[in-house]
Parts: sequence; structure tokens; C-alpha cells
Amino acid sequence: MSQVSSFAQLPSAGFFRRLGAYIYDAVMAIAIAMVATMIGLAMVALSTSMGWTILPEGIEHANYLVSQIWFQGLMWGSIILFYIWFWHNSGQTIGMRAWRLRVQNKDGSNISYSQALIRLFTSALGLGNLMVIVTKDNTAFQDMWGQCKVVTLPKK
Repeated sequence: MSQVSSFAQLPSAGFFRRLGAYIYDAVMAIAIAMVATMIGLAMVALSTSMGWTILPEGIEHANYLVSQIWFQGLMWGSIILFYIWFWHNSGQTIGMRAWRLRVQNKDGSNISYSQALIRLFTSALGLGNLMVIVTKDNTAFQDMWGQCKVVTLPKK
């Protein structure tokens, strides 16, 4: 039996498992935002030291950085890429791996990039998981829209 077909038979993930993975991944998202901020600050510092950017009087690098649209794109884009890349390539983020969860298609295969984007943008920053509490088959809002499911992996 192939690995894909064995993944198709796994039980759906419950609310508390999803919550545990969400907390792990939220810490990871904060770390990604911190790295993006360090990169952004380095870019502004380099730009001002080379004379390419002149900051207004009394404005510090960090205050200038937060107001820049390119920085918002860098920070949010990095977090979005984290989720989409992990969901598409392995079906698991770091938090999902720790809690033995996997997002997949109904046949057990990895979700597509478009499914991952739909899943991310319909999750309402994780609030879509509250729907798991009231559905019979543990389906979250983002699972319905992304046409995928989150399963619990067996212990090895």
C-alpha cells in the first residue's frame, strides 16, 4: 500500500490538537517576523549610511521602517510563504509536525499552492478552527474552502 493511500485513511484532527499546533506555529511566525525586521533594519541602516535614504529629523530607523509598504510586504510575505511552502511540500508546518497533524487532500496527497493560499486566507488567523468544535467530521472553515482536511498521524 502506498503512503498516499495510507494517509487517506487517517482520522480528522480535533480542536485541541489544532490549537497546540497553532500555538507552536504562532511562535514560529513571530520568529519569522523578527528575522524580517532584522533584514529590514539592516537594509535601512545600509541605505542611510550610503546616503541613498535620508531620514526625516527625529525619526529613528525602526519608526521609518514600520511606515514603509515594502517592509510590510517583506514581513507578511515571509510568514505567508512559510505556511504555503510547508503545507504544499510536506503537509506539515513545524507545529503540525510536533502535534502529529497533516493537511492533505481527501485522497492523502499534498495540497496545491492554490489550496494552501485559499486555506491561509480563509482561516481568519486561526479562528476558522473554532468550527471544528461544532462539526461532526472535525472540519474547519479553511478546510471546507481549501477542499482539504487535517488528519492526525499515528505514533511511530
